[in-house]
Amino acid sequence: MFVGKRVMRLAAMGVLVLLVGLLAACGGEQAAVEGQAISLSAVESPAVSVPPAAAAVAPTAEPTLAAVQELAPEPELVESLAVAHKLVMLDPGHQRHGNNAPEAVGPDTREMKPKVSSGTVGVRTKKPEYVLNLEVSLLIKAELVSRGIEVAMTRETHEVDISNKQRADMANEAGAALVVRIHADGDSSPKTSGFSVLYPSASLAAVKPIAAASKQAAGFIADELTAKTGTSSGRGLSARSDLSGFNWSKVPVVLVELGFMTNPEEDERLSAAEYQKKLAVGIADGIEQYLNKK
Repeated sequence: MFVGKRVMRLAAMGVLVLLVGLLAACGGEQAAVEGQAISLSAVESPAVSVPPAAAAVAPTAEPTLAAVQELAPEPELVESLAVAHKLVMLDPGHQRHGNNAPEAVGPDTREMKPKVSSGTVGVRTKKPEYVLNLEVSLLIKAELVSRGIEVAMTRETHEVDISNKQRADMANEAGAALVVRIHADGDSSPKTSGFSVLYPSASLAAVKPIAAASKQAAGFIADELTAKTGTSSGRGLSARSDLSGFNWSKVPVVLVELGFMTNPEEDERLSAAEYQKKLAVGIADGIEQYLNKK
């Protein structure tokens, strides 16, 4: 009888030890999940070797400077993140059918202009300007998006009817960091060539708040176009006070004249895929420089 009672007590003690072990193990797992102090069972587990110094430090301790520096993004990543949330509005100039209904050139003038024209035509390619403008704009969009820059467009088809004022309104409502209007030029002389970049004139009160930033963006784009295309600027940088798309804008805006479609050689070059790519990369580089300076 005495032996039987002793066996029963030993069995009961074994069950108790087993229960304590199970509870300790569960507590160790919960501590690891919830970020509490490391349990004795976790520290003493033969499968995990924890130095004494590490066991004495709570998991909630402040990270070291070295750890923070190790986790910090590279400078290139920081720069790309800086521009990722700045919207660029691309405005491919013109449309298939012009709209000659008048609209005010700006908020502080009574001068009127047609809402939007259909643009010029290539003397050799016979390509309408509105087609060229959209071709290059889509390449610029792809280039910017590949760099993590958010892009919106006033049009991605020719079948629209959007006035120049409405295009400015679209960018204003979107809160664009920069508007880039894409056009091509024409001239009475077939020898005139080269790109140019226009920006709003500070002489008008309505656009004075955006004139300096617009000029800065225009400068970046002009420099990069020269570098990437290897061509000279035709009319360089030019401040304009007569463009509805400028005068109604409340955000920085520039207009790029890609070249002269009235020049036979340049007309053909403007439609060449390799040259269009150079134009797109140059304009995108200038845009990115501007965004990184803001």
